[in-house]
Amino acid sequence: MAKNKVGMSSRELLRRQTTAGLDRYDVFLSQAIKDEELVLGVYSMLTEDIGLRVFCDWIETSRSDHAATTSANADHIRRVMAVSTALMFIDSESANVSTWMSWEIGWFHGAKRRVCVLPIVRNEEDPYRGREFLGLYPAVEEDDRFVLRVPVPRAKLAARLVPGTPLGLATWMPFEYWATAEMLPDLYLA
Repeated sequence: MAKNKVGMSSRELLRRQTTAGLDRYDVFLSQAIKDEELVLGVYSMLTEDIGLRVFCDWIETSRSDHAATTSANADHIRRVMAVSTALMFIDSESANVSTWMSWEIGWFHGAKRRVCVLPIVRNEEDPYRGREFLGLYPAVEEDDRFVLRVPVPRAKLAARLVPGTPLGLATWMPFEYWATAEMLPDLYLA
């Protein structure tokens, strides 16, 4: 990893700014360590730009070693998920081979239902093709002002309305609110 002017890697700089040891997190990042640079960017955007309290295991603690799957590691991750409001699943090519990520999304879905997917595509011409089960969750979008938002799946909304009813304007909410609100309408939950 490249060093900056002060001789620290981007990971070392972020570690100095982390929220390690909090009793509560807004977002639990479910991610693959192979996507380190991408994850650092998402973490930075959520913490610095939006101001959320975010947990990413390899940024926050040295206790979590994804290379070793142990009951102690799983228990630590489960305890952190229990004090997190929402889970963001970073769906990259590396996510396809992560056993941790499948376990994390399954646990969070069963316990809290507040799960979203951040789809990663190579370029704008390459449309996102998520895996089947990820279709259960809203995919985070970026609006024309580069603000993250969480949409209500149109099929979910339409199923609750009489056929022919206009869907209206409020078919999404800002990610910051989605991740921190005490209660959300069922439409925004898995």
